[in-house]
Formats: sequence, structure tokens, C-alpha cells
Amino acid sequence: MKKTNFTKSNTKTIDYSEAILKSTRKKMDALEKKKIIASLTLMDDLFMQVVLEEQACTEYILQTILGKSSLKLKEQRLQKRLPNLHGRALVLDCLCTDEKGLLYNIEVQNSSAGAIPKRARYHAALMDTHTLKKGEKFSKLPESYVIFITDKDVLGEGEQLYQIERVIRKSGNLFKDGSHILYFNTARQDDNVLGKLAKDFKEANPKEIQSEVLSHRVASIKEGKLDREGEKKMNVLLEKYRKKAVEEGIEKGIEKGLAQGIQQGLEQGLERGLEQGKNRLALLVGHLLNAGRMDDLKRVSYDEAYREKLLKEFGL
Repeated sequence: MKKTNFTKSNTKTIDYSEAILKSTRKKMDALEKKKIIASLTLMDDLFMQVVLEEQACTEYILQTILGKSSLKLKEQRLQKRLPNLHGRALVLDCLCTDEKGLLYNIEVQNSSAGAIPKRARYHAALMDTHTLKKGEKFSKLPESYVIFITDKDVLGEGEQLYQIERVIRKSGNLFKDGSHILYFNTARQDDNVLGKLAKDFKEANPKEIQSEVLSHRVASIKEGKLDREGEKKMNVLLEKYRKKAVEEGIEKGIEKGLAQGIQQGLEQGLERGLEQGKNRLALLVGHLLNAGRMDDLKRVSYDEAYREKLLKEFGL
């Protein structure tokens, strides 16, 4: 095999590619930012976290799903980390307590794998573990609700709202342990209160959101009417989406281009692979942005097969 010498030209090519990636990470095109913000819905868990910073939004969601119009929260914590004794931690999207001391955990799940029954069980178990203080009686455990808001019908029985309780099998009576698990299926949008909420969760335009409190909050965020802390969290959210849609896509494209180039010779492959990967992905991102296809833009960052399909669709 012929020994390859890395020349100054090789070094310049690598430095050039690194400069491109650094530049891409630091800059977000105004149009891209605007389109990403416009496309966000409450089913985007990162965006949902920003929305729930306004406690009234959390209260409205709980009131609607549980049918408790008088429910008021005493406190809430977003992205609360709960570790177990073995170091296995769980980060809860939203953990809150109402004025009566009842516990609620709200989780937005777009992936069916993220909402399997045993995960719901684990959420409930960790909530209990971190609630009861040393020396307290088990009777002091508060009622708890684990609520999964899902993009699809994860449990597959066509229900709009699944309410899971432990029962005594023979009699069918409730076990009454105070633990409740609910799955809110937003794929089913009946003409009722829950159906309207399901539609609101998937609506990107705040003017079309039927809930006044949710509509006002989403509009404020999308119009940039946030305090310093809210603005900081929104920037973090946008940065995460940008990294997914651009950085990962371009890097994977470069990586694929390099692999193709190596087959023709390392020196030639470095230059051609970098250029081909960068250009193809950059062009694809541009096409998707111009077409307003933000869901596709997010998906190409992690779905290689779908990315190749879109590259073919646009003749790239």
C-alpha cells in the first residue's frame, strides 16, 4: 500500500473544514431562527418547558386533563433531577404540587419508546421515594399523578385519555394506593374540551390556539416578549435545535463524503469528501428552510435514511 504523506494542503483542508464548522456553530441565520420559532408547538418538549415557566399554563393543562377547574398549584419545578440509590437519575419535565399537597408530573413524549408503561411506573416510584421524609409514616404519602402527553396513541386502544389505576382483580375495586397514571393521546382530537387541548398542543400559530392562557403565552414567546431568564432559556432551546439541524447534519455529511473519498485515495478524498458533504447538506438545509419544512429539517439531523431520501428529492 502506498504510504500517504500529509502535506500542508491536507492541513489547510482540515483547518478549512474546522473553520466552517465553528462558523456554523456560532452563527444562526435570521431566517432560520424565525422559521424555527414559527414552527414550534407545545409538543416540542424544549419549547414546552419555556411555556410552562408561566405557572398559569401548567394549571390550565392540569385542570383540563384532570377535569379539576379549581386546581391551583403551590409550586412547580421544571427539569427536576431525581436520582435513585444506585445513581440512576431521572429528569422530570415538570414536577408540581397543588394547594392540597397532591403531586403532579407532566411529561411530553413524542417517541413511543419514551412513554412505555414501565417508565411511567419508574416516574411514580421516584416521586414517592423523594417525597416521604425520614421517619414519616407511609400514610403520609400524597396522591400522585404521572401524566404522559403523547404525540401518538402509545397504548393502542384508541382512547383520548387513558386513566390507569391499580385494582383488586377479583372484585374489581380500586386498590386506593393514591398513585395515578394518565396518558393523554393528542392524536385523537374529538370535539370536546380534551380534543381542543390536543389541537392546541399541535398548533404552531398562537392565533389559532383556542386556550386564551396558552395562546397569550406562546405569542409572547414567539414575539420575543420575555424577561431575561426566559430569553436565556429560549436561546438555549434555539441553540439545541440549530445544533441538531445544522451541526449534526453537516458533520455527518462531511463524514459520509470523507468515507466515499477514502476509497479513491486519502489525499483526494479529504478535499472532495469535505466539499461534497458540506455542500450537499448546506444546500439541503437551505431548500428545507426556504420551503418552511421545519419538521423535515429537524428529522434529517438524526434520520440518515430520511436525509438521503430528501437529498434525492432535491436532486442533491
